[in-house]
Amino acid sequence: MKQFDRVKTLQNLGIIALTVISLYYLNLLFNRQISILFTAINSILLPFGIALFISYLVAPLMKLLETKAKIKHRWVAIVLVFLVLISFISLLFFMIGDIVITQANLFIQSDWEQILVSIEDFVSQNEFLKGPYESLMTSLNTAPQPADFLSVVNVFRGIISVIIVIVLVPVFLVFILHDREKIFIGILNVVPKKKRVHIEELGKRAHHIIEKYFNGRFLSMMILGILFTITLLIFGFSIDKAIFFGFTLGFLDIIPYVGGFIGISLPVLYSFTITDTVLFGQYAFTGIILVNFVLQFLQGNVIQPYIMGKEVNMHPLLVLCSFLFFGALFGVTGIILAIPLTGTIITTVDYYNEVKTKEEVQNGKRNGENI
Repeated sequence: MKQFDRVKTLQNLGIIALTVISLYYLNLLFNRQISILFTAINSILLPFGIALFISYLVAPLMKLLETKAKIKHRWVAIVLVFLVLISFISLLFFMIGDIVITQANLFIQSDWEQILVSIEDFVSQNEFLKGPYESLMTSLNTAPQPADFLSVVNVFRGIISVIIVIVLVPVFLVFILHDREKIFIGILNVVPKKKRVHIEELGKRAHHIIEKYFNGRFLSMMILGILFTITLLIFGFSIDKAIFFGFTLGFLDIIPYVGGFIGISLPVLYSFTITDTVLFGQYAFTGIILVNFVLQFLQGNVIQPYIMGKEVNMHPLLVLCSFLFFGALFGVTGIILAIPLTGTIITTVDYYNEVKTKEEVQNGKRNGENI
């Protein structure tokens, strides 16, 4: 490494270190104000993030209506998109929504008790597990409980927040679908003229990657849910339980590793309560885990790359880290916006490297001509 490059690297590291230290002390001095600021930001970003997510899911339908159906007025296309979206959600709820809700209630009210009984029986047969199990249950039972008044206040706040989000999401969605280009042009107008070409190219690339990721991820989740539902039916689960566990696993798969682990743990635990009717009996859980590994492998190495394309195939570890980082920073809003933000960062880095390479090539040619 050249002396100039070393100095530049040290300068950049120094700037990063000073920035981190400054943020730490600013948080100590203005912790309450920063907390209020983040709460205010989240109140806007949460409905906006959900609306942005939905807008990417319905973007192919908007393009189809405007290009193939030749609908010139965007408001007409938006109304049609809303009608299709409402019809799809209603049909989905009619087909599997009632089953999922009913089975979730049954799982919490009765199945979970049977699972706990099965776990206690297993622990009683293994002496070395009694101590850790009793310690765990004691810590859970002695956990501090919130005051009744605070619980009522928190529930009331939660209900109000949900109502506000439900009302604002359609409003934000309409404006995103109708004024997406105007919003982007407004952002470009703030940027200096010399940088507008780069920002415009970055915007197009980031939009392409995020759109393909969301659409591909949603489709692959649906495919995984259907495949796992069929698998559980083969193992001998009832159709209600198979649909509930299958689509729960498909939905949770949006969070790499962690979501799949939580999703597979539910049918594995439930299999201990139906050993008499399920395939392979008391060893059914091993078959379920093995099939899950196979399906996850196929999804990660065949289904997702085929649907999304190699240029959008973010590494699962990167996706998980983005969920953790932005989730810790902005809560639920950060989890929703993690992929758009990560996709934008990746696109920016790739584009910066392309521009830098082109400049180096051009400088090399000029130097050659001068020589």
